Amino acid sequence: MMEMENKELKSYQENTEADQQKSPVMRENALFFLIIALIYSVCFAAAFYRNYIGITFPLITAATLAVCGLFLKKNNIAWKNSNWCYLAGCMLLGVSTFLTTNIFVIFFNTVGILLLITVFMLRQVYDDSRWRFGQYLVNMMFLYLNMIPEVASPFIHLADYLKKKRQVRRKNKTVLYVLLGILIGFPMMILVIALLSSADQIFSNVVGDLCYKLWGQILFSPNVFLVLFLMILGFFGIYSFLSALTLNNMPQWNSQRKKQNPVIAITFLSMVTVVYLIFCVIQIVFLFTGGLLLPEGYTYAEYAHQGFFQLLFVCIFNLVLVLCAMSLFEMNKILKALLLLCSGCTYIMIASSVFRMMLYIDTYHLSFLRVLVLWFLAMLILLMAGVVRTVLKPEFGLFRYSMTVVTVCYLVFSCARPDVLVAEYNMAHLGNDISYEDLEYLADLSLDTLPVLSRYDFKHENCNRAQGEYVKEYDYYEPVVIWNYDNLVGRTKASGCRRCLLNQRFHEVLEDTEDMNARTFHLSKYLAGKAAKESFAKR
Repeated sequence: MMEMENKELKSYQENTEADQQKSPVMRENALFFLIIALIYSVCFAAAFYRNYIGITFPLITAATLAVCGLFLKKNNIAWKNSNWCYLAGCMLLGVSTFLTTNIFVIFFNTVGILLLITVFMLRQVYDDSRWRFGQYLVNMMFLYLNMIPEVASPFIHLADYLKKKRQVRRKNKTVLYVLLGILIGFPMMILVIALLSSADQIFSNVVGDLCYKLWGQILFSPNVFLVLFLMILGFFGIYSFLSALTLNNMPQWNSQRKKQNPVIAITFLSMVTVVYLIFCVIQIVFLFTGGLLLPEGYTYAEYAHQGFFQLLFVCIFNLVLVLCAMSLFEMNKILKALLLLCSGCTYIMIASSVFRMMLYIDTYHLSFLRVLVLWFLAMLILLMAGVVRTVLKPEFGLFRYSMTVVTVCYLVFSCARPDVLVAEYNMAHLGNDISYEDLEYLADLSLDTLPVLSRYDFKHENCNRAQGEYVKEYDYYEPVVIWNYDNLVGRTKASGCRRCLLNQRFHEVLEDTEDMNARTFHLSKYLAGKAAKESFAKR
């Protein structure tokens, strides 16, 4: 019997020897990483259970970085000093999520954290000194694709661990027998309980009700399924990510690969650049200098708005065009000159886009989309500067420069809480004269805007209260007979009462934040709730 087990173990080791070379650390320390992943999954579920933006968000971000640090330590990989900025960026994005309720910002904060962690770990595990911009992107996608089959790695590593530990495997057989007995006994127990419950009413009331609550309200409760789903997501997410990093199968890039004849690029760039030059001359003559000739029937604001997003798309297209030309074609003086000229035209187009947007904002004020566009244009200016530098100096680290620019610029955008900027700007320019529609837009942006709006005192108008009709209204502090809140809610949009609009929003905030606890605490929600209480207290 012992000889058969030894042969079995030897055969298994021979069959898996090649696989073990791919991820020796994960296999040799399978129990350690499985326990770490399990602890992380519990933290992940605790952080995100019915709570995706609370104070637990920066905490789970820190926990993820801690797990990555343990992985690097087990692999004896020294932390590169140049990579600390990625960790700082992750934590700042986590804190930013704690400060805002803007869904757009929260989503891209999450995406940004995942990308920064990915780049950080790739730079730690692999030698990226020869990776170009496109190679970085391909390798990141390659890593994500490798995570899919690595979902099975926890089971494989656990099986390998148990095979090596024969004593553990024998104990595992005992556990297997116990589990088999449970599977056989469980349906028998259910049948006996059902029969005895029908035979005796007292037994049914005591045991039957207990089983019903255990079965229906705990084992098959939606809350249990949600917790299990989050734990599974956290466990396999972190384990497959770390396991994919140890495969050592990144594509080997040949920096000396043959590039295409530059005449092709010179030809199509010359054609496009001629059009760009004509467009840029028109912008300088008729837009920047306040030219005398506008299209008939157009105001400056209408002219500025026309074609803005098409122009923005062309700027992005130019960025990609220059990057592709540098990557695919051999460089010479003529091609370099055309690329620099194309980049210069792109800067003029960016300036035209900014000028158009400022004209439009001057007439119609700020919105979240307009702030986003201005931010993107500012970032595009810096990215194009990196492209120009790469044209002049091909060995320039464009990817790392771009990562730094995008990270810093996005951190500025995210931590600035753009909804607050929009509310502050519009209310400073409009104040108590703001229209119902504009106020409704600000109130619907996110909870970030409510502390700003609560500083303004709007009187009741176009509603029952303005007409002097006494009805009941729900009051936050006590149910006092004053005005009918339900009626006001039903008539808010129809009546156009700005006071009723804010009252409705404040009541929604108070209902949304009344159950907030230490785990779900969120600063933006807290400040909005505080503003709502102060607003009702002033009445």
